[in-house]
Amino acid sequence: MTQFIPEIRLMLHTSLQEAEHDWRQLNNATHGNPYQSFDWLNAWYETIGCKLDIEPLIAVARTDEKSVLVLPLAKQKNSGVTTLEFLGHQNGNQNTGIWDADYYETVAQNQITVLLEDIGRKARADLVLLQNVPETWHTRLHPLVLAGATPSPSPIFTRVLASDFDQLFRETHSKSSRKNLTRKQRHLQSADGYRVVQASSEEDLRKGFEAFLEQRSRRAVEAGIPNAFSEPAARDFLSRLLGLGAVGEDPEKRFMDLWYLEVAGAIRSTYLCVENADTIFAYSNSVAHDDMLPNSPGLVLIKEIIEDACTRPDIKLLDLGLGEERYKAAWADPVPLKDSRLAFSAKGHVIEHLYALRSGVKTSIRNSELLWPLVRKLRKIKAGLGASAHKSD
Repeated sequence: MTQFIPEIRLMLHTSLQEAEHDWRQLNNATHGNPYQSFDWLNAWYETIGCKLDIEPLIAVARTDEKSVLVLPLAKQKNSGVTTLEFLGHQNGNQNTGIWDADYYETVAQNQITVLLEDIGRKARADLVLLQNVPETWHTRLHPLVLAGATPSPSPIFTRVLASDFDQLFRETHSKSSRKNLTRKQRHLQSADGYRVVQASSEEDLRKGFEAFLEQRSRRAVEAGIPNAFSEPAARDFLSRLLGLGAVGEDPEKRFMDLWYLEVAGAIRSTYLCVENADTIFAYSNSVAHDDMLPNSPGLVLIKEIIEDACTRPDIKLLDLGLGEERYKAAWADPVPLKDSRLAFSAKGHVIEHLYALRSGVKTSIRNSELLWPLVRKLRKIKAGLGASAHKSD
């Protein structure tokens, strides 16, 4: 039997606040992710996004009774070509849209294509570009993965959590790996003042945040890995999510949690996490490059966070986010992401082809056992030369 799909009315808003009511109502009730919630993107746009040459375009699809889909988009014009991309995609790990559960389960991909065509036509866009959409989400092929979609450069890593952490640890790690990580944790615990802190006080939040920024900065210098949080606007963005963005702001109303591992009076590793619905999203981390580094405090901290999540009946899923790191592959399984493009003009078709070529090159390099290690090695060499030049100055 064919299920009835209600008639959809489309509304386009050029301010986040205009869509806030529908957005919050839908995000609180159904399928979404924190990187496209109102709180996340409002903080992002007021800090990072407002400095970019973009215009928010929040698409809200409604039936007569309720909103069924929110797509937070950004409109950008460059060299005479107008594109629509996900708002805030530069600082998020994945893009899904915010969906009513029933609508998500029943809508067909071709119906979403028609909706996107309507959005593109009303926005007078040449191209819609949908990046980093999970290929499979909530047990079905994601409707925003359009025909002709290409692989994104990196997957995300997720896993259903067991209530028994020891069982999960055995399932995900070999005996030697478990023994090695447990040994490192005991070495850290043997030092004075071993503490795992989920920061709640303003003092702990600020202390942990300062450590996160310092550690990320040092890692960028030593490893040649770009630091996404080097600019003041990016730091302000995270500060707001942590409830530290304004004088007198209540940290209890924070959107993001900050965990840190402290040993011998110093913070050795940090992790920024967001809880959304039944999922804990591990967003970004840092580790101190000091005498405790051989004991892998970053690996020990994520182990502690996962162990805590397993004790909580409200947390069912772990999401370790974007990027292929060894520890992520140890704890979770890769979920491929896809990039989709939908052109509406001749100019859009040209840019669509260029995006596809660029995405294909990036994906090939990331997946190459020869080229990707070479890129990382060149980054380290460049970082070393930069550090030497800095010292000589």
